[in-house]
Amino acid sequence: MQLTLLGTGCPSVDYKRCGSANLVSTKNTRILIDCGSGVTQRLNQAKISSANIDALFLTHLHSDHVVDFYQLIISSWHSYRTKPWKIYGPKGTKKFIKNIMATWAEERKQRILYESRASIKAFDIKVTEFGSTGIYSFKDLKIKYFEVDHKPVKYAYGFSFFNKSKKLTISGDTRPCENLMKFAYKSDVLLHEVFIEGEIKETNKMRTKKTLHNVQKYHTSSSQVGKVAFITGCKKLVLTHFVPTRFNVSRLKKIVRKDFGKDPIIGKDLLKINI
Repeated sequence: MQLTLLGTGCPSVDYKRCGSANLVSTKNTRILIDCGSGVTQRLNQAKISSANIDALFLTHLHSDHVVDFYQLIISSWHSYRTKPWKIYGPKGTKKFIKNIMATWAEERKQRILYESRASIKAFDIKVTEFGSTGIYSFKDLKIKYFEVDHKPVKYAYGFSFFNKSKKLTISGDTRPCENLMKFAYKSDVLLHEVFIEGEIKETNKMRTKKTLHNVQKYHTSSSQVGKVAFITGCKKLVLTHFVPTRFNVSRLKKIVRKDFGKDPIIGKDLLKINI
């Protein structure tokens, strides 16, 4: 099993860190997790065609995790995708996708009629919405989904991936919560988001003390993520979804090492991790 970090950034734009997206690959399966800004460019750089992705899993419906959804769909058509898309996401995913596809319906109709491509299967989208927890199987990969705590976002999820004897857990966006620690227990790799304390300065109008407090409150901070990883007993901790995207790497490692007992892996776009 291999994890490819496609986007390790946050809503703030940074050309070195695209919007949230990850790819989990096995010998026979490719699963995309989220489709933030720049996902199709990063897939191209990773030499992965969107025509060959088996399914898209969405952690939640914040824009930085889904904003390139239609770009993913249209680019897969241009890449000669010949099978329907399977989309799995939280409650509200069906409505979100219906609205996005409706927005581009006229443009899509014109392209289909004029370009005369061999297949329009890429526009056949099958959506499944999550319950509280469950398991899906794809050839040689099993995926367990579970709720995490990203309130005020009502529906947010993390995922555990199982291939042979290996386990990978992706936190999604969450503050520290028992459900994540439960489902991530004894993971070979835990991919976890992080809000880095002390790296963002207040401004008079756009970035107030309350703003920073509230953003940090529904994420996991740099002083918390090491504790979370230690409790799960994971073998490796990989950090992603950095808020902010530019920070003191040595300082972050030191903070996390204090509780985790070893250095985390500082994620970067296109980093591949074999599990």
